[in-house]
Amino acid sequence: MKFLTDSLMKKLLILFFAAVVIPLSAVAWLSSQYARDSLRAARFTSLEAINEIKKAQVLNYLESLKMNSKILAQSRDVKQAYSILQQYYESGGGEVDGSFAVDSEDYQHIYNSIGSIFKDYMAVYGFREVYIVSRQQGQVLYSVNRGADLGSNLETGPHKDSGLARLWRAVSASGKVEVLDFSFYVPIRKAALFLGAPILGEEGDVKAVLVLMLDGSPLDRIVGNSAGMDESGESYLVGGDYLMRSNSRFNQQALLVQEVDTVAVREALAGRIGVETMIDYQGVEVFTAYSSLKLNEKIGLDFEWVIISELESAEAFVPMAELVANIQGLGALLLVASLLVVFLVARSIVLPLKVLMVKVRLMAGGDLTVSVPRTTRYDEIGDLFKAFNLMAKMLHNQTSEVIEGAATIAATIAELSATTAQLVASATQSSSSVVEIAATVEEIRQTSHLSHEKAEQVAGLAEQVMLRAENGRNETAKSVTEMDQIKEEVAAIAEGLISLSEQNQNIGEIIETVSSFADQSNMLSVNASIEAAKAGEHGKGFAVVAQEVKALADQSKEATIQVRRLLGDIQKATSTAVMATERGGKEVDKGVEQSEKVGHEIETMADMSRDSADASVQIVASSQQQLVGMDQVAQAMESIKSASQQNVEGARQLESAIANLDTLGMKLQQLSAGLKV
Repeated sequence: MKFLTDSLMKKLLILFFAAVVIPLSAVAWLSSQYARDSLRAARFTSLEAINEIKKAQVLNYLESLKMNSKILAQSRDVKQAYSILQQYYESGGGEVDGSFAVDSEDYQHIYNSIGSIFKDYMAVYGFREVYIVSRQQGQVLYSVNRGADLGSNLETGPHKDSGLARLWRAVSASGKVEVLDFSFYVPIRKAALFLGAPILGEEGDVKAVLVLMLDGSPLDRIVGNSAGMDESGESYLVGGDYLMRSNSRFNQQALLVQEVDTVAVREALAGRIGVETMIDYQGVEVFTAYSSLKLNEKIGLDFEWVIISELESAEAFVPMAELVANIQGLGALLLVASLLVVFLVARSIVLPLKVLMVKVRLMAGGDLTVSVPRTTRYDEIGDLFKAFNLMAKMLHNQTSEVIEGAATIAATIAELSATTAQLVASATQSSSSVVEIAATVEEIRQTSHLSHEKAEQVAGLAEQVMLRAENGRNETAKSVTEMDQIKEEVAAIAEGLISLSEQNQNIGEIIETVSSFADQSNMLSVNASIEAAKAGEHGKGFAVVAQEVKALADQSKEATIQVRRLLGDIQKATSTAVMATERGGKEVDKGVEQSEKVGHEIETMADMSRDSADASVQIVASSQQQLVGMDQVAQAMESIKSASQQNVEGARQLESAIANLDTLGMKLQQLSAGLKV
C-alpha cells in the first residue's frame, strides 16, 4: 500500500483510473451486452422467418404435387397410355405367375410410344420414377426407368410389402390422392416417398393407380437452401420417428439415417413453435427455430414432419466479437490519450509542489529567511505560494521577538530559583516538627481508644452478669413453685395409696364371700347328685346339671384363690409405695427449703451486679467523652500536618517549575541560536 500512497502523481493516475477507466469499461461492457442481446434477437427473428418460409415452401410443394398428380392421372395422355397397356395385358401380356411381360417387342414398342410424356413430367417436377399400376391385377404396368419392380405383382410378388405396394392398396381403397412417408425402397436401395393418384374410368371407378416416386432431392433443394444461414446454418425435416426426412447440409446421406432426438424436435412434434438457444444433434450450442408442418391439418396427410432451422451461436456472435474488438481498440486508444493528458495535468500540479517542498525543508532546518518566487498562477497553487511567503514573513518576525524575550526570562528565572530554595528549606523544617507532634497525639489517641474499648468490655460483662443473675432468680422462683406442686402431688399420691389399701381389704372380704359361696355350691352339687341317683332313670338329666354346677364351683374356688394371691401382692406393693411416698414427701420438703435459700443468695448477687453495671456505664460515658476530645485533637493535628505537607509540596513544585523554566529558557536560547533571522 505504501507504493500507492508515497507519490501524488500515482494517486492522480489511480484517481483517473477509478474515475475514467472503470466507468468506460462498464459502459463498454453494458454496450457489448446490449449489442449481444440485440444481435441474438435479430438472429432469432431472421431464423424464425427463414424457418417459416421454408415450411410454407414445403407445404406448397407437397400440395402442388397432390394437385398435379391428380390432374396428371385424369389427363387424356395418361388414360390413353393405361388403355394401351391394358389392351396389351388382355391380349396375352400377363404371365402365369401374375406378373406382366415387359421384355417383348410389343411392350417395347408401347414403352417407346408413351415414354416421352412421363419423362418430360419427371424433368419438370424432379421425380425419381413414375409408375402405372393395375388396380385389379396389381401388376406394375409401366416404369419410366424400367427398374427391377417393372412387371412385378404387388399383390403376390417380391415387393408386396414395399412402400409402392402399400400406396397402391391405399389409393385403390380410398379412390383419392394418397401420399406415403419416406421409407427404404429395395429396388433403388434408397429412401423414397410415394405419391399416388387414381386413374378413373368413364363411370368414375378406379382402373389403375398413377404412382410418383421422390428420392428427397426436391425437398433438399427447398430445405437445404442456405441463403441467410451463414456457414454453420442449416434446415432439415424430421419425422415422427425422429429420423431425418431430408439430407443435412453437413451429411448428404442423412435421409432416414440420421436420428435427431433433441428438445427442439420434441417441442415441434408436440405442436409448439419457438426460437431458443439449444444443443443440436451434433452436441453444439445453436440458435434453433422449430415448427410443425401439420401435414394432416394442412393437406390431409396421415403422417407428420417438423422443420428445424439452426445456426451455431458461436458464428452468430462473430459480428459481436468484431464489435467488442473495435470497442477495446478504441478504448485502448482513448486510455493512452487520457493518460497523456492526465500526466501533463498532474505534472503541472506536482512540480510547483516539489519547489514548495524544498523551501519547507529549508525552513524546517532553521532558515526563516526563505521565500518562494512570485508566480503568475491564479489557481490554488498560486494561492499556496502567496500564503507560504506570508507565513515565512510572520515566523521571521515572531521568532525575533521570542529570542529577545528568552534572554529576559533567563535572568528572572535565576532570581526566582534562589528565593524558592530558601522557601523549600523553611517549609521542610516546619513540616518535620508538625509530623513529630502529630505522631505523639496519635499515640495518645490510640491509648484512649484502647481504654474506651476495655471499659466497654467491662460494662458489657457487668450487663451480662446482671442478666444472668436476674435469670437465676427467676428460675429459682420457678423451682420453688414447682417443688410446692410436687409436694402437693406426692401428698395426693399418698392419700390415693391409702384409699387403695382400704379398697384392697374390702376386695378381700368379697373374695371370702365368693369362696364361701363356692363351697356351698359344691355341697349342693353333691346333694343333687345323690338325689339324682335315687331318682334313677328320671334323675339323669338333673345329675348332669349337678355335675356342671360342681365343676363351676371348683373353677370359682380356684379363681378365688388366684385373686386372693394377686390381692396379697397388690397390698404389699401398695404398702411399699405408701412408705416411698412418705420418704419422697420429706425429701421434697428439704428441696423446697434449699431452693428458698438459693433464691435469697441469687437475689443478693443480682443487686450487686446491677450496681456494678451502673458504675461501668458511667466509666464508658466518661471514656467516650475523652475519646471524642482526643479525636478532635488528632484531626486538628492531621489538618496541620496536611497543610504543612502541602506547603512543602507546593514549594517543591514551585522549585521544580522554576527549574523547568530555567531549562526552557536555556532551550529557547539554544533554539534561538540555531535560527537564522
